Amino acid sequence: MSANPTARSAGIDYYDGPEIADVIFDALKQAGVDVEPLDIDELAALDEFHALGRPATIAMAELCGVPPDSRVLDLGAGIGGPARLLAQRYRARVSAVDATARFCRAGERLCQATGLSERVEVVHADALQLPFASESFDIAWSQALVQSVPDKPALLAEARRVLVSGGRLALFEVVGGPGGPVRLPVPWASDPSESFLVSGEELRGIAEEAGFQPVAWRQGTEVLAAVTAAASDLPAPGPDRGIGLALLMPDFEQRMVGVAENLAEGRIELVAGVFVAR
Repeated sequence: MSANPTARSAGIDYYDGPEIADVIFDALKQAGVDVEPLDIDELAALDEFHALGRPATIAMAELCGVPPDSRVLDLGAGIGGPARLLAQRYRARVSAVDATARFCRAGERLCQATGLSERVEVVHADALQLPFASESFDIAWSQALVQSVPDKPALLAEARRVLVSGGRLALFEVVGGPGGPVRLPVPWASDPSESFLVSGEELRGIAEEAGFQPVAWRQGTEVLAAVTAAASDLPAPGPDRGIGLALLMPDFEQRMVGVAENLAEGRIELVAGVFVAR
């Protein structure tokens, strides 16, 4: 999951501890992976901190449209997996913003190792106070971020500020469902004080109030169908080398079980939306 732009989750150990990049590169070398240069596919199970992984990123990119050399702002970029994919596969120029300094340091090293530093700029900043001029970007991109942000109107207003008129906002997010309060823990929260879910309808309304017009919206099973289709176009996964999120999140399996149970019980839903900046 992407990093919270306003706070760290005390229950998720990957926000504190040894340098993330050291852990990753040690694991890669132990697995016999060539890191000079490093193929982004070797990181696919590790550096996409959001539900449904790389297929979700591809499905979102296809829904949004990412022209070559478009200026993309990745909000809550984590260690930069989606940013590197957008840079390599779609030839975008990405500013990957995250509030966790350790994530940013890891992202920079991974961009260097994958040869993508010229197309991916890693920026340590708060998504509510972006260090960019108005109308700096063509696309604002967010995956699994808004459930960790209490002030969603401020987040989306800031995204609107830095987008050109006619630019696009791409959201792939977790929202609250009709099944009741979320069962914890989940990847973004260990207790209720860390989770700020709204319904899909509420999220759309907040985006519209911030100056966006919806042009595409998928929710629930529509999202799953699109991601499944994107996954079918990817190469078959290679051998399990143990290079996944469990390296960085000690209780990864428990939290992912929580996601599956919440989805099955309708306590959370996945949404994918594209909006145009008015």
